[in-house]
Amino acid sequence: MAADATDEAAMSALFNQFGGDLPPLEGIYLAAFAGQPVLLSEMTNDDVMAMFAPKVDTAALLHRLTLKTPVRHFVLFSSISGLTGSRWLAHYTATSGYLDALAYARRVMGLPATTINWGLWKSLADTQHQFGQVSLGSGLLPMNDETAITALPLLMNPAAGAHSIMVNADWPLLAAAYRTRTALHIVDDLLQDARDTAPIPARDWSHLSSAMVREELETGLRDIVARELRIPEPDLENDRPLAELGLNSLMAMAIRRAAETLVGVELSATMLFNHPTVASLTEYLAKLVAPSEDSEEDEIAALSASAGNTLDSLLERIESSSVTAEELA
Repeated sequence: MAADATDEAAMSALFNQFGGDLPPLEGIYLAAFAGQPVLLSEMTNDDVMAMFAPKVDTAALLHRLTLKTPVRHFVLFSSISGLTGSRWLAHYTATSGYLDALAYARRVMGLPATTINWGLWKSLADTQHQFGQVSLGSGLLPMNDETAITALPLLMNPAAGAHSIMVNADWPLLAAAYRTRTALHIVDDLLQDARDTAPIPARDWSHLSSAMVREELETGLRDIVARELRIPEPDLENDRPLAELGLNSLMAMAIRRAAETLVGVELSATMLFNHPTVASLTEYLAKLVAPSEDSEEDEIAALSASAGNTLDSLLERIESSSVTAEELA
């Protein structure tokens, strides 16, 4: 039977046939997908509606219809992006979160429900090339359709609970893609960062002056950044934000790891977001690996000078007050 799953009249008519003209309804499998990857800043209402209608609207309608027509299975095909997020698929991420929440709500109501956060199916990667490229860039790998279909009965087993995840991924790459932006507990719980198994060799900067440290760091960072951004090193502007030059999360992770080797210190995953230019990054790393005694002395001198000026001002005011008091007497 063919019907528009978002059309309440058409679906109600179809449901009325179950157990009459059609066999009783055994279960529902919602595996809809529509829409295209788009950045949130460029997303239009049409983009949102194209993604929401076959997933959110359909799920809500099927839920209402099954309140009167009981089913044994109510299976929602959600996405791993509902857990990891995606800068290109915010609307898809939102639908996944909705489907997951609906499954839990149905379980609370005593109704059957299973939601599965699928990774990238090979058939989807092949037919939706742009969608596949976005997913592959985040570390997700195409999953053989037969493998996913074979796993489906296991995921629908009551012992599996309401919510399961089925994904094929390059976990270190997935971790690298997301840890530059935010903490990702789903990865942290599964995987130790690869750098934990390869300690960063320490480096002694004490024999270099502050100026020499900054010069070496700047030279090394320019080399690293230009290589990762794939631009000629002479064209790299020290004060230009790297995001304007095409920096993405994977490049940021590669730059961080190369910078760790350069300085011999473990660095924060958010380093490049807090210090987004070569100049600011150089300054940050210089203070981190070789704090300048001169800068500390200058700071103390500045504080002393400030305190001295304040004291002089106070003394002048006291003397002025004393003279005025004597004259008045």
